[in-house]
Amino acid sequence: MLESIKSKKISFWIKSLIFLLAVILLYYILSKNEKLDEHYVEELQKGWTRHSLYVILAFVLIALNISLEAYKWKYLISKIEKLRFGQALEGVVTGVTMGFITPHSLGDYAARILTLSSAERTRGFGAVFLSRISQFYITLYFGTVSLVFYVYQVIQTNELNYNLVVWFTVFNNLLFILIFIYHKAIFRQLEKWRVFQKIIPYFDIIKSYSFREINYVLLLSFFRYLIFSLQFILLLNYFDISLSWWLMLMGVSFIFFMKSVIPTFFDLGVRETAAVIFFGVFNSNHENIIFASLTLWLFNLSFPAIVGLLFVFKIRIFNK
Repeated sequence: MLESIKSKKISFWIKSLIFLLAVILLYYILSKNEKLDEHYVEELQKGWTRHSLYVILAFVLIALNISLEAYKWKYLISKIEKLRFGQALEGVVTGVTMGFITPHSLGDYAARILTLSSAERTRGFGAVFLSRISQFYITLYFGTVSLVFYVYQVIQTNELNYNLVVWFTVFNNLLFILIFIYHKAIFRQLEKWRVFQKIIPYFDIIKSYSFREINYVLLLSFFRYLIFSLQFILLLNYFDISLSWWLMLMGVSFIFFMKSVIPTFFDLGVRETAAVIFFGVFNSNHENIIFASLTLWLFNLSFPAIVGLLFVFKIRIFNK
């Protein structure tokens, strides 16, 4: 009885600390961001008078984006625990909140696991990892294609360097395909290595997924990637960045790729810099390019992180 009361107190203070830290960081990031100034508000107002439908659609797509990720999480974790869609949704938005206060969104792993009640919930790390790595592969695939386009169309480097980029792209994409196909054999080999024996149990759930199931997860990740891309293209049009849809799609893929391969703490800076590097070549309105990128960050990270605050106190620090 005393142990139970003590655990509840410790759990409450840990969750309070997470909540407080998230609130402080959210407030600090949003209030101290120099780009979220009066000029940004003015451009938002200008865009609203001309292209209100674009920003409304981009905002509505937040719900579809989060719902798709919740469905993917529900599907992956079903091998450990059967979740209702609402429970999966809570896990995802709580993951966004805790990921916001950790480098490269690592808190997302902990948050999703802590929303589970299964005695085997620690095995869920593998499910989170597969969800994230599948999304990363889709980003890598389209990102490397856009990188080839950028090197050929913008940098216009010599043939040797261009060929190196092409071969780098082909190698990386083939490598991931082979990993997905032979993931079970790879795990069997890793289990033999002493250095991995302590962490393998947290990820061995990956062995239970068939190649067909992984393909389904990749398909869900692809649709989520399309939603991200459509949001960004809508926001670029909202801020009067007039380019062809094909060029916008290449630019968006380039930006997501750079954001994924360069670690950041708050998901800021790299996205905006990559946007200017790519789109700045074709459009001189650098400030509005940054505004579009910043709005996407507000929609897909800040807003869900604020919603996730509502569920922080529902996580289970100590499982029964």
